[in-house]
Amino acid sequence: MIFYFSGTGNSRWAAEVLADRFSDKAVFIPEAMKHDDKYRLEDGEKLGFVFPVYAWGVPGFILDFIGKLDISNVKYLYFVSTCGDDTGQMCRMFVKSVEKRGWKCSCGFAVKMPESYVALPGFDVDTPEKEAKKLAEAEDRISYIADYIGRGGEGEFDCLPGPFPWLKTKVLGGFFNKFLMGTKPFHSADCCISCGKCAEVCPMDNIRLNDEKRPEWGDTCVSCYLCYHSCPVHAVRYGRFTDNKGQYLHP
Repeated sequence: MIFYFSGTGNSRWAAEVLADRFSDKAVFIPEAMKHDDKYRLEDGEKLGFVFPVYAWGVPGFILDFIGKLDISNVKYLYFVSTCGDDTGQMCRMFVKSVEKRGWKCSCGFAVKMPESYVALPGFDVDTPEKEAKKLAEAEDRISYIADYIGRGGEGEFDCLPGPFPWLKTKVLGGFFNKFLMGTKPFHSADCCISCGKCAEVCPMDNIRLNDEKRPEWGDTCVSCYLCYHSCPVHAVRYGRFTDNKGQYLHP
């Protein structure tokens, strides 16, 4: 069984590739969060988590989900994360979260994929050439990962921590999570056509159209920016940081 979250589609692609390879079931975490289902793995069945790296760490709501997940017969557990660059101490953060549940993490990987974070100066989507290169390399990477997990590999944690991982996760990541993950800067520009696409695609059901048919953001945002990347007229903005930034959705 694979539990996954994805905003712009990178992690969804990875989860679907693995599910197809293993004839497994991929469960979208926001859907699982709506129910109090109990799960039991079959003998020999693996438990996987696939998610994007946010602020050089595991997204907070993913950690909450892991902490509350009611599942038994966990014998082999792995994770695959997707990232635009490096991941800091994300691996350590994930392993600690499952160890708190009494589970052993058998292996974990990061897959570098096209960038989607655009909410600060200096952060933007990749050039078309870099995007194509990352997507091509991700195909080979996920194939290797699937082979490793498929044969029950143990002990490999190849998570692209990059330089200064502690600083990025603990200091920069902490700053991101405390001050740069709120919904207050979200707004729609005058070019908004009131199509409702942003509300339709939001994985957390956090966007509603007001009486003027303009989007309003609630308080359950997880900063995936799918609303921004999906807007057909580039009307979804995050402060002024995104005014001239690109958009990306996994092809």
